[in-house]
Amino acid sequence: MRILARIALVVTLMAVLAQAEVYRVGFAQDTLANDWRKAQVDQALKEAEKYDFLEVTVRDAQASIGAQIMAIESFIREGYDYILTSPIEPTITAVVLQEAIERGIGVVLIDRGISGDAYTSFIAPDNEAIGRQAADYLLHQMGYEGTILMLQGVKGATPTVLRERGFEAVAREHEGVRIIKRRGNYLRQDAIEVVDRLYRDQIGFDAIYAHSDSMLIGARVVMERYEDSRAVPTVGIDYISAAQEAILAGWQTASFTYPTCGQEGIEAIVNLIKGKRVPKQQTI
Repeated sequence: MRILARIALVVTLMAVLAQAEVYRVGFAQDTLANDWRKAQVDQALKEAEKYDFLEVTVRDAQASIGAQIMAIESFIREGYDYILTSPIEPTITAVVLQEAIERGIGVVLIDRGISGDAYTSFIAPDNEAIGRQAADYLLHQMGYEGTILMLQGVKGATPTVLRERGFEAVAREHEGVRIIKRRGNYLRQDAIEVVDRLYRDQIGFDAIYAHSDSMLIGARVVMERYEDSRAVPTVGIDYISAAQEAILAGWQTASFTYPTCGQEGIEAIVNLIKGKRVPKQQTI
């Protein structure tokens, strides 16, 4: 009986030690200058606080592809257990993440995907469906005629590609609709610069479809600067607090809620640690 008791004690101690192991998670974030991206990090950190066995390090790439890749490489080099990221660029990043997978590091992508399958799980909302619904709504507001200014997100990023594809699939069904595109990179300041150039070049538009509410805020700044008081229908994505206030004030027509997936990303990592099955693709 004593031998059995000692075996049971050893097993219990081993279980306690296993539970006490700390898993390091490296979050290679695109930028913290974007309201939605900062909220994504905040939600991930808040979820991680629930688990004593998680240690999360956030590195801000400041919208630089090179800096984000360097951050991922540093997580690999330092032997992190998991990498959480929303890739700015899908192709080069895939090469680096392939190395992480080969070294046994779990890779969880949130919001943005990569080329190939060098990841453990990819979690994102249905961006193409959002683009289609945005077009249905905005075209109806315009009476299916006029010029739409599309403020695009980061070039090549999964949400950018899909939000554009879904919108155009609906818009091309209506001959009276024209789209002009400008790259705002999901950033307020970038949107201010490109929209200001439109006004200086006297290029008009009748409605705005922005891939993020942050860019739509930038567009409004320019419209106010040029004293453009037209009731232009505007649709954004993310439903950040500034967009909510703008809708209530009548400055913005609509916005689409867009989960950050920060919480879901941490949940996926916790489930992987616990040995639970995590789907390769998860649509929020």
